[in-house]
Amino acid sequence: MKFNIKGKLIFIFSIVISITILCFLITSFLTINNAYNFAIKNAEDGFDNIIRTSVESIIGVLEVNHQRYLDGEITEKEAYEDAKKIVRDARYNNGEGYFWVDLEDGTCEVHMNPNYEGQYRYDEQDLESNYFIRNLITAGNNPNGGFTEFCFTKPGEEGTFKKRGFTKKFEPYGWYISTGNYYKDIEVVIDKYKFEKLIALTIIVLSSILSAAIGIIIFFRFSKKLGNNINKVTKRLQLLADGDMQTESPSINSGDELEILSKATQKTIENINVIINDINYNMKEFSNGNFSNVTPVKYLGDLEDIKISILRFRETIVNTINSINESSDEVSNGANQITIAVQALSEGVTEQASALQELSSSLIEINEKVQRNTQTSIKASDDITDISQSINESNEQMNEMLEAMNEITVKSEEIKKIIKAIDDIAFQTNLLALNAAVEAARAGSAGKGFSVVADEVKNLANKSAEAAKSTTALIEGTIGAVISGSELATKTANALEIVTQNTYEIVHAMAEISKASKEQAYTINQVNIGVEQISAVVQNNSATAEESSAVGTELSNQATNLKELISGFKTL
Repeated sequence: MKFNIKGKLIFIFSIVISITILCFLITSFLTINNAYNFAIKNAEDGFDNIIRTSVESIIGVLEVNHQRYLDGEITEKEAYEDAKKIVRDARYNNGEGYFWVDLEDGTCEVHMNPNYEGQYRYDEQDLESNYFIRNLITAGNNPNGGFTEFCFTKPGEEGTFKKRGFTKKFEPYGWYISTGNYYKDIEVVIDKYKFEKLIALTIIVLSSILSAAIGIIIFFRFSKKLGNNINKVTKRLQLLADGDMQTESPSINSGDELEILSKATQKTIENINVIINDINYNMKEFSNGNFSNVTPVKYLGDLEDIKISILRFRETIVNTINSINESSDEVSNGANQITIAVQALSEGVTEQASALQELSSSLIEINEKVQRNTQTSIKASDDITDISQSINESNEQMNEMLEAMNEITVKSEEIKKIIKAIDDIAFQTNLLALNAAVEAARAGSAGKGFSVVADEVKNLANKSAEAAKSTTALIEGTIGAVISGSELATKTANALEIVTQNTYEIVHAMAEISKASKEQAYTINQVNIGVEQISAVVQNNSATAEESSAVGTELSNQATNLKELISGFKTL
C-alpha cells in the first residue's frame, strides 16, 4: 500500500506515539505496581507490626502490674487476677483486636470468650490440620516472639477464617500471650489497594489513549495542512514536468522549509520560463533566417550549457552561410567563365566544322584531279612508249610529238595548280591538326584519341606537302625537258636519238609521276578519312559544347538562386 506524505507522517507519528504511550504505560504499570506492591507489603507488615506491638504493649502493661506486686502494692493473687482482666479486656484496632493466653501445656488461660478458658487445646487442629496451639507456643518460645498462621473463628461471624497471629511469652506467669489479624481484614485493605491500583492504571491507560487521540487529531490537522501545502507544490511541479509554464505557482507563507520550497519552485519556474521563451525567440529568429541576434538572457547554473550550445549553433550556421555565400560567388564566377569558354569553344568548333567541310570538298576535288592526273600520266606514259617505238619509223610524227609535248606542258601547268592546291590543303591540314592538338590538350584525358588522330593528320599533311614539292620539282623538270625537246625537235631531227633517250627518261619520270599520283591519291584518301574522323569529333565537341553551355547556364542560374536564398539570412 502506498501512502502520501500526510499518510506517512500520520502513520509514523502514530507508531511513535503508540510506542511512547506503550513505554509510558509499561513504565507507569511497573512503577504503580511496585508502589502498590510496596504499599501492600507495608500494609501486611503494618498488620504484623500492629499485632507485635500490641502484644509487646500488653506485656509492658502486665509487667507494670507485676511490678506493683513486687513492690508490695498488691498481693500476688490480685496481681494475677488483674493481669487476666487486663488481657481479657484489652482491645486495639477499633476494638476488633483482642488477646488470649495459653499455657505451655496447651491450656487456654485467658480469652475474651469465656468458653475457651480452661480448655486443653494442645492437640487441637484447625481446618488445614495444623496444630495451631503447638505452633503458637513454639513461636512464643523465641526470644522476641514469632508469627504463625492458622484458621480460627471470628467474633460475630460464623465459620472459621484464616488468621495470622503473633505470640510472645510473659515469663513471670509463663503465659504465651497471642493476638492476630484475620486475613479477611488484611485482604480488604489489600483489595482496596489493588482496586486503587486498577483505577490508577485505568486512568493512566485512558489518559494515555486520550492524549494519543488528541495528539493524533492535532497532528492530523497539522499534517493535513502540511500535506495540502506539499500537495500544492507537488501538483505545480507535476504541471511543470508536463510542460505547463503558465499556471501560477502556489504561495506558501509558513515561515519554514515549505515556504523556501514554494519560493524555490516559483523561482525555478520563472527562470525556466524565461529561458524557454528566450530559446523559443531565438529558434523563431533562426527559422526566419535571422542569425544576427545575440541573446542577452543569463542562463543560471548548469543551464548555461544550453546558451553556449545556442551560441555555438548560431556561430556554426553563420560560418556555414558565409562559406556557402563565398562558394556561391565562386560557383557563379566559374559558371560564367565556363559559359564564356564553352561559347568560344562552340564558335571555334563551328568554324572548324566549316573549315573541315571546305577541306573535305577540296580533298574530294583534289582526289578527282589526282585520279585524272594519274590517268593522264598513264596515258602519257603509253603515248611516250608509242613515240619511242615509232620514233625510228618516221620523223613526221615529230610534229605530233611536239603537239603532245605542248599538251604535256599544258597539263603540267594544270598539275602545278593541283600540286599548289595539294600544298595548300597540306598547310590547312597541318593548321587544323595543330588546332585539334590544342583542343585535345584542353579536353584532357577525354581528348587523347583526338590528339592521336590530329598527329596522324599532321603526318599525312607533311607527307602530302613533301610529295607536292617533289611533284612540283618533277613537273617543272618535265616542263623544261618538254620545252627543250620541242626546241630540239624543231631544230633537228637528228636529235631523235637524244629525244629517244629523253623519252625514256620521260617515261621513267612519268612512271614516277604516276606512282607519286597513286601515293597522293592514297594519302588524300587517308586524309579524307582523318578529316571525316575529325569532323565526327568536331560534331561531338559541338554537341558537348552545347551541353556544357546549357550546364554552365543552369549552374549560373543555380548559383544566382543560391545567392538569393543566402541573402535571406541575416548575419553579423
